[in-house]
Order: sequence, then C-alpha cells, then structure tokens
Amino acid sequence: MKFPEFELFLRPDSGGFLEGEQRLIRKGKDGIPDLKAFFSGEAHNEFGVPYRRLGKAMRCALETVRRLGPIAKPLEPYLRAELEVGDFVAAMALGSLGSLEEESIIMLAARLGEGNLDLSSESAVALIRCGQGDHPAVTASRADSEGAEKTFSRVKAYIDKAPKA
Repeated sequence: MKFPEFELFLRPDSGGFLEGEQRLIRKGKDGIPDLKAFFSGEAHNEFGVPYRRLGKAMRCALETVRRLGPIAKPLEPYLRAELEVGDFVAAMALGSLGSLEEESIIMLAARLGEGNLDLSSESAVALIRCGQGDHPAVTASRADSEGAEKTFSRVKAYIDKAPKA
C-alpha cells in the first residue's frame, strides 16, 4: 500500500508537509486507517523504513490528528504512546479528541509537574478542554507538586479569561 501523504510529510522545504496534512484532513474518517498504519509503523517507504521514524513526519501526523478532532478518537492509544515519550504535540492532539480514556487522563495528570513547560502546559490544556480538570488524578497531581499546581492554575486562569468562540 502506498502512502503519498506521508511522502509529502518528508518535504518540508516545499511546503509538502502541509499538503500531506491537508489531504488527510480532507479524508476525514477515511484517513484514520492510514494514520493507524503510520503510528503502528506499518506504513513505510519504498526502502522499508517506517515513516514515523523519518524526519518531521511524526510531528506532521500529530498535527493532523489534532486538526481532525473527535473523529480521531480511535488513535488515542497511539497518542498516549507519544505522550509517554514526552511529545507535547501529542498532549495537544489528545486535547482535541473531546473526551479522554482513563489511562490518558492519568498520563496527562502525571505530566503537569514536568520541567518541560510545553508538555506540562499542553497537558493542562488537554485535561481542561476535555472536562477532566477535577478528575482525582489531576487533583492528586496538583496536591503533590507545586509545579503541577502552578502550571494548572495558570493555564486554567488563561483559558477562563479567553474569549469564547
């Protein structure tokens, strides 16, 4: 099976990566099987190298999922795997799903006190966007870590003040 969108992910200099993202977004639900193949490593180039290991392809795939929103819910386990390795864009993508599985909530809550500000802030945004700000794992994380409390409180205050769409 060929994956022309993923080939485009490998061409950032020509803007190809944006075209690849847009094509997958236009596919909507029909693009989910391709993205599953990407995240699982089944999608590979003509030399047998998984696209997920090439250049900025992972970033492009995560950005695509983020823009797909709730229809990308079947990809949640793959997003957790990327969150586990510390990818803040995975936290952003999780936040776009609209709802979160228990395992995702726990993983995001654990990232609130991280020294990586992007990761901790985007984890807070994801939890708030998905209505999980009062989940026991979030409450515990905030109680156990001054950094987690500070990050979560600041992000929540910012979101609360932002104009509603």
